[in-house]
Amino acid sequence: MSDAILIFTFSPVQSFIAEARRASDLYVGSQILVCLAKAAAQVMTQRGTLIYPTPPLQDDVPNKLVARVDWEEVEEIAEEAKAALLREWTRLADTARWRLTTEWQLSTKGPLPDALWLDIWARQLSHLWEIHWAAASMDGRSYRDAYDEASRAMDVAKRARAFAAVEEHGQKDTLGGCREALHISRANAKEYWAEIWEQVGSAKVRPEGRERLDAIGAVKRFSDLAEKHFPSTSTVASRPFLNLVRRQKGLAEYRQVVEELLKGYLYKPNKQDSDWPYDGDLLFMETLTPQRLESSYGLTAPDQEGIQIAREYLSKVSKVYDRVKPLPSPYYAVIALDGDSMGKRVNECRGEADHTELSCKLTIFAGRVKLVVEEHQGSLIYNGGDDVLALAPLSSAFPLPRALADGFHEITGGTASAGVAIVHHLYPLGAALQAARAAERQAKQVERKNAVCVHSLKRSGEALEMRSPWESVGEVFTEVIRLFQSDTQGELLSSKFAYDVLHAAYALPEADEKYQAELRRLLTRHRNAKHPEALRPDEWAERLRAWAAALPGKCEELGRWLVFARFVAQGGRE
Repeated sequence: MSDAILIFTFSPVQSFIAEARRASDLYVGSQILVCLAKAAAQVMTQRGTLIYPTPPLQDDVPNKLVARVDWEEVEEIAEEAKAALLREWTRLADTARWRLTTEWQLSTKGPLPDALWLDIWARQLSHLWEIHWAAASMDGRSYRDAYDEASRAMDVAKRARAFAAVEEHGQKDTLGGCREALHISRANAKEYWAEIWEQVGSAKVRPEGRERLDAIGAVKRFSDLAEKHFPSTSTVASRPFLNLVRRQKGLAEYRQVVEELLKGYLYKPNKQDSDWPYDGDLLFMETLTPQRLESSYGLTAPDQEGIQIAREYLSKVSKVYDRVKPLPSPYYAVIALDGDSMGKRVNECRGEADHTELSCKLTIFAGRVKLVVEEHQGSLIYNGGDDVLALAPLSSAFPLPRALADGFHEITGGTASAGVAIVHHLYPLGAALQAARAAERQAKQVERKNAVCVHSLKRSGEALEMRSPWESVGEVFTEVIRLFQSDTQGELLSSKFAYDVLHAAYALPEADEKYQAELRRLLTRHRNAKHPEALRPDEWAERLRAWAAALPGKCEELGRWLVFARFVAQGGRE
C-alpha cells in the first residue's frame, strides 16, 4: 500500500467572521471555525500523520489541513473528517437553538418556534459550509510532486463551486444582511426579535427588534462559545483609560451612580472584573444621553437628573490624568496581519520534513500571538498561524502589528505585512473589518512586501491612507508620536508641523536636499525651543527625509504619516 497527501479545507472563512455587529460576533465566528477545523484535524491525526498544522493541536487551528494517509483509505478518511466537522457544527447549532427557543421559555412566555421558523433554521444551517478535499498518491513520487498535484486538484475543486444557490425572502438579518431573519408566522422579523429581547435583554440583542438574526447569527450569539466574554469595541478603545483609573475612588463613585441610573437595564459582560464589570461604552460621555441609553440598553424615559449627575461624575474621572482633553480615546484599531508569500514558501519545501518544519515554526508563532496581543492591551479574534486578526486601543495601533511582524520574522524566518484600520468605537464593525483587510492588501502591494498600511477613518470624514516598509519606519514613527504629545512643559512640536509638511509635498514631491532643507525650516519654526528636551532640527530633518525616500508615495505620504502621528498623540481628540 502506498501513502497519499491529503489536503482538506472548508469555507467561507473571512466572510463568515465578518458577519458581525459586535466584536463578540467576530470572536465567536472565529472560534466556530477553530472548532470545526479541530474536529476534522482530529480524524486526520487518528487515521494518518498530520503535517499542517503540527500536533498537538493548539487553541487555534487553521481551516486548511494537510496530512499523509493511506492511499486506499484516503476517500474514507476525507469523508470521515467532513462528517466530524458537520457533527460539530450541528452540536453548536443545537446548543444555540436550545438556549434561544427552550431554555428561556422555561421561565417566560416568549415566541415558540413554528414550522416557518424551523424551515428557515434548517435551510440556512444546511447550506452554509463548502467542504473540499483533494489527494495525490506518493507511489514512486516525491512528497513535493504529490503535494503539488493535490494542490492543483484542490484549486479545480474550489473553482467548480458545485453548490446550489438558495433564495432568501423577507426581512434580512442585521449581521450580514443577506439571509432571511428568523421569525414565526404570526410575527415579522422585527416583531419576533423585539419579543426575544424582552426575554434575553440587551446582553444578546438590541432592543425593540433593531437587531434581527438569521440562523447563522443566532448560533454566534447563543451557542456555548458565546458564553466566554469578549470585549466590545468600546471596551477595547477605553481599556488604557480604565487601566489608569480602575483603582481610583472616582471610578467607584461613578459606578454607583451608573448602577442607580440603569438599575435593571444594566448587564455585566465581564463579571471577572471587580472594578468595572460593565461595557466600556459607559466610560464615554456620548453614551450618557437619553437616546443612547434607550437604543443600547432599552431604558425608556430615563431620569434626566440622574443622567446629568452621571455625566458630572464621569467628567471628574476622565480629567484625573488629562486636564486639557478628557480621556478615553474614542478610537481603536482593527489589525489584520498575514505572512508574505506563504504559498511560495510551502512550494519551496523540498519534502515532508521541510513542510513539517515550517508548520512547527508557524505553530510556535501562533502560540505566542495571544501573549503579544495582550501585552499591548489588545484582544485576539483569529490566529491561524500566518494570519492574525485583532483589536487594539489607538495607542497600540502601530506597536502591536510591529511586534507581531517582528515575532513572525524571528520565529519563521519570513516576513509579514499588516493592515490597520483606525475607526471610531461606534463605527460599523463590518466596514471597519473591510477597511483593515483592504489595508492589508495594499501593504502587500509594496515592493518586496514586509510592510504596513494604515487606513485612518476619522469620524469627521477626513480619511488618511499611508504605507511604509517595516524596515524604513523603524522606531521613527513611535518617536514622532512623542514629539506631538503634551506634557507639563507643552508639546515638543506644534501640531501645525504635520499639516505644513503635507502641504509642502505639493511643491517638493521628491525627498531630496531641497526637501530636507524645508523640513529643517519647518522643524525650527514649529519646535518648542523652551522645552527641556527640545528637538534638534538637523537630526530630525535627515531622519524624516530618509523615511520619505523609502515610502511608496514619497513626501506626500510622509505628510500623511505625520498627520496620523499627531492624531495618535492626541488620542483621536481634537
